[in-house]
Amino acid sequence: MMKITHVLITFALFLTGCIEYKDDPICSEYNYVTLKEVRASVKVKAPREIQNAGKIYLYENLVLVNEPNKGVHLIDNQDKHNPISVAFIEIPGNIDIAVKNGYLYVDSFVDLLVIDINDLSNIHEISREEDIFTYDRYQALSEDSFNIEYECDYGDEKGFVIGVEK
Repeated sequence: MMKITHVLITFALFLTGCIEYKDDPICSEYNYVTLKEVRASVKVKAPREIQNAGKIYLYENLVLVNEPNKGVHLIDNQDKHNPISVAFIEIPGNIDIAVKNGYLYVDSFVDLLVIDINDLSNIHEISREEDIFTYDRYQALSEDSFNIEYECDYGDEKGFVIGVEK
């Protein structure tokens, strides 16, 4: 009788989503990047089309457009009638941006980065303060890309969730 009761309770909990199944197929659909990969992946790239504009920041003759979780677009706006895309700084996990005295301050998941943008032909990271921010495991996911009924294992060994397999 005890075994039947235990099986019924376990089954009921499963149906209500109260049991955590870390090897569930839905959990395996998430794409991860390790902290080491994140910290090595800030790159200045050629300009590219803005796919999902986030925050917009004006600094002198520059327009900076954040693309959430991807990075920052730099646009030379000296000629207001002919803005020119200068570069895209790839910054995984980037949400916020600010600029002061030619230095771009950005987040990258849990880190705070300072990037020198004084010379647009020599944009480079000058410092990184590690583990400043709290990690939001759902940050890089759209609302429709995860199933709230499941709590997947986002352990540090897997790294940061950066998307869902399609």
